[in-house]
Amino acid sequence: MGCWLRLVREIAAFAQREALASRDLIVLLPFAQHLPLARAAWLALDPAPWMPRFETTQTLARSLGPPPAPAPGEVAFDPVADPLQAAQLLRERAPDWPRRDPRGFALAVARVDETAQALARVRLALPPSQRAAWLDRARAALAVPAGPGIQERALARLALEWSNTAGTASADAMHALAPAGWVALRAGSADPVVESLLAQAAAPLPVPVLWLDADLPLSAAVVSSAAVQVAECADLEDEAQRTAAQVLTHLARGEQPVALIALDRVLLRRVRALLERQQVPLSDETGWKLSTTRAGAGVVGLLRAVHARAATDELLDWLASTPRHWDGRAALDTAWRRDGVTVLRQVDPARLGADALALWQQWLTLSEPLRVGRRLALGEWLQRLREALARAQLWDALLLDAAGAQVVDALRCRNEPGAGSAWAQQSARALFDAGDFRDWVDGVLEAVSFEPPLARAEGAAPVVITPLARAMLRPFAAVVCPGADAAHLGAQPAPQPLLGEALAGEFGLPSSAQRREGERRAFTQLLRAPRLTLLHRQRDGAEPLQASPLLLQLQFIGGHAVAAAPEPRVPQPVEARPLARPLPVAPQLLPDSLNATAYEALRACPYRYFAQRLLGLAEAEELDDALDKRDYGTWLHAVLQDFHRQRRPDTPAADAALLLSAARQRQALLARDDADFLPFAAWFEHLVPRYLAWLHAEEAQGLSVIDTELELRAQPQALVATGLRLRGTLDRVDALPGEGGRSAQRIVDYKTTGVGLLRERLRQPSEDTQLPFYAALLGAVRGAPPGGVQAAYLSLDGREGVSLLPHANVADSAVTLLEGIAADFTRLRAGAPLPALGEGSACEYCSARGLCRRDHWGEGRR
Repeated sequence: MGCWLRLVREIAAFAQREALASRDLIVLLPFAQHLPLARAAWLALDPAPWMPRFETTQTLARSLGPPPAPAPGEVAFDPVADPLQAAQLLRERAPDWPRRDPRGFALAVARVDETAQALARVRLALPPSQRAAWLDRARAALAVPAGPGIQERALARLALEWSNTAGTASADAMHALAPAGWVALRAGSADPVVESLLAQAAAPLPVPVLWLDADLPLSAAVVSSAAVQVAECADLEDEAQRTAAQVLTHLARGEQPVALIALDRVLLRRVRALLERQQVPLSDETGWKLSTTRAGAGVVGLLRAVHARAATDELLDWLASTPRHWDGRAALDTAWRRDGVTVLRQVDPARLGADALALWQQWLTLSEPLRVGRRLALGEWLQRLREALARAQLWDALLLDAAGAQVVDALRCRNEPGAGSAWAQQSARALFDAGDFRDWVDGVLEAVSFEPPLARAEGAAPVVITPLARAMLRPFAAVVCPGADAAHLGAQPAPQPLLGEALAGEFGLPSSAQRREGERRAFTQLLRAPRLTLLHRQRDGAEPLQASPLLLQLQFIGGHAVAAAPEPRVPQPVEARPLARPLPVAPQLLPDSLNATAYEALRACPYRYFAQRLLGLAEAEELDDALDKRDYGTWLHAVLQDFHRQRRPDTPAADAALLLSAARQRQALLARDDADFLPFAAWFEHLVPRYLAWLHAEEAQGLSVIDTELELRAQPQALVATGLRLRGTLDRVDALPGEGGRSAQRIVDYKTTGVGLLRERLRQPSEDTQLPFYAALLGAVRGAPPGGVQAAYLSLDGREGVSLLPHANVADSAVTLLEGIAADFTRLRAGAPLPALGEGSACEYCSARGLCRRDHWGEGRR
C-alpha cells in the first residue's frame, strides 16, 4: 500500500501544480487489479480531493459506449470469427491449398489471423491522423517481389490489408478525449495505446501530462533490501510439493494473501491439486480453457464418438462424462469387452443384451443429426449439434451450467444469427465435413477461456494464482514463484512468424528484446514483496533444465542476500509394517475341469491361480482400437482353420488364392479396413508362400490334416481318483504314416512367436505344459497306443519363415504331467495352501501383484 500512497500523492501534487481539478484527470493504470488499490489509496489522503478517473485502456474504452457490431469481413478480434475469415481469404487466393496441404493451410490461417490482429492493434493505437502514413510505410516494406521468404511476405501482405478493415470507432473515441490532464503509470511492458494517447496530448494544444515510473532497477541495493530465497528442486513433482508446502507455511503464519505466480501451467495444475487437497481456497486469475471444462469436454467427446472411425472407448467415455445417468452403460461396456469390439462399426446389435441394445439404439437416435457423410455449412452443423444435445437431454443442462453456457455462447449455437450479420455470412459460407467441424469446435474451445461468473474480491481468497505481470504493485504478504527456470522465465521469445524481428520493430510491434525487457521489469517488481520464494527444478523429465537467466542474474547481483530456501515439508515418520506371504486355502473352490492354460498358471504361481481362476478376479482390458500381435494370432488361427476346412489336397495350385481369400473374409468379419490391417497384411504376405511350401513338402511325405480347432474333453485314467477332467482346443491334428502300416497322430500348435523362444521352452521338456497336456487329452479321447501321439509347435513368424519344433518323447512328458496334476490337486483338495511364489518371470508382470502385496513382504519373508 505504501507505493500507492506515494503515487497518489504525486498525482495530487501534479494537479495542484498545474492548477487542475483532480476530478478532471484521467489516470491510466496497467491492469484492472490496480484500480481498487489506487482508489483506496486516494481515499486515504488527508484531506482527500475529488477522485480522478482511474482507468485502464480497456475500461476507458468500455466507458465510452459499446463498440459497433463488426461488419462482414473485418478484423473483429474474435477468436471464433476471425480464423474463419482468414481461412476464407486464403481459399479465395489458393482454392486447392486446403486439399493439397491441409496442415500447411491450417498453419497459414493461424499465422495470418495472429499477424492481422497484431497489426490492427498497432494501427488502432495510433492517432487517426497517422494511420494512413503508417499503412503506406507498411505496404512499401512488404512490397518485395521475390527472394527468400516470398510466401511469408505474401501472407503478411494479406494480413496487413485485412488488418486495415478493423473498426476504428472505439479507438477514435479514446483519441478524441480531452481531459484536463493525463496521468499514466509505467510498470513492466509499455502499452502502445497509452504511449499514443499521451504523445497526442502534447500537440497541437498541450495538455498537462504526468508519467509515473514504478519500475525497479535490478541492483544490489534493491536485492539486498528484499527478502528473497531460492529453492532448487529435483524434478516437477518435487517442485510442486515444495511449492505447495511453501504456500501452506505462509498461511500457517498468517501471511496472506499469497501470490502464486503462473509461469508453468503443467506445474501449476499439480500445485493446485495439492492445495485443494488441503482445502485451501484459491482465486485463479489466469483462467482456464473451455476445452478443459466438463461441459467443453462433453461436447467435443460427442463429436469424436460420432466419427466414422470412432472407437468404442470414445463412446463409453462420453457416456460417463455427461451429467445424466445412462441405463445400460455397464452392460454395453461388458458386452464389448467380452466380444473384443474396439470400434463402433464392429458393433453387432444381435450380440447385445436388452439393456445394452436399448442404449445402443438410443445412441443411434441421438447421434443421427451428426452422422453426415457430406460437407455442410457451419451454421447447419451448429443446428445439428444443438439438436443432438437436445435429443440426449443435455441442452438444458448446458445452459444451467456456468461453463456450459459459455461453451454454447462460444460456439454461437444458442440463437440464430441476425440476418445480414457478419457471423451469419461466415457460418453460411464455411463448409465442413464431420472431421473439420470437430476440429473447429475443439479449436474454439481451446481459444476461449472460462470466466467464473462471480469472481472473488481482491484479498478474499488467501491464495491468488496470477500471471507474472499482474502481480506487480499488489499488496501480497508473500509471493511464491515456481517455474523460475530457463524454459519458463527469461527465455528467448519466438519472433513474429510472418514478419520477423526487423519488420516487426519497423511496424511498431514489440521486438523480442522489448518483450524480454518487459518480463525482466515484471520479475524485478516481485522484489517489492515482503517475502519472495523462487523455485526451479534441475531436470524436466529426462532432460536437464537450467535455472532462469533472470534468477542467475539476481543471485549474481545479490550474492549472500539471496538465501537458500529451507525445506518447508515436514517429515512424517512411518513405522514399517511388513506383511506375511499370503497362503490361501480353497479346496471348495477347486474346479472339476482343467485346461492347459489354467494348469500352466498354477505351476507359474499358485496364488495368482487362486486370485484369477478360483476367485475370478481380472483386470478390465482396455478397448484398444490398435491391433496387436495377439489380435494377429487370433486372426491367423481362424484363417488357417477356414483354409484347411475348405481346401482340396488334390488341387495345390489353388491353395494360395484360397488362403488369401480366407484372410480377406476374416478381415472383413473384424470390420477392419486395409489401413488398420496393413502391418499384419504385409507380414501375412511373406508367410503365405513359406507356409504353403512347408505344407506341400509335408504332404509329399504322406501327411494329411484330419482336424482343425478340435475341442476335446476327457478324464484320463490317472485322474479318475481326483474327479478332474481335462479340456482343450487343439489347433490342428495331422495323420502321419507310421511303420508297419500303422499311422500316428500329430498335434500341431500354431505360434506367432519366434523360433528362439520356442526352442528355449522345449529345451527342458518337463517345463512345457501345453503339448504334453494336449497329448494326454488326445490319447484319452482316441485311445491312442503308446507312441501313437506326437506333438509339435509350428512357428509362423513371418520374418523367420515356417519351422516345426517337435516335443521329443511327448508321451513320456504326458505321463509325468498327469502324475503331477493328480498329485497337485490331491494336495489342494486336502487343504494344501496356494502360496505366492514372489519370484521368477511370472512375478515381473503380474496383475495380482497388488493382491499378494509382494512389494510389502518383510525381507526375511521373500
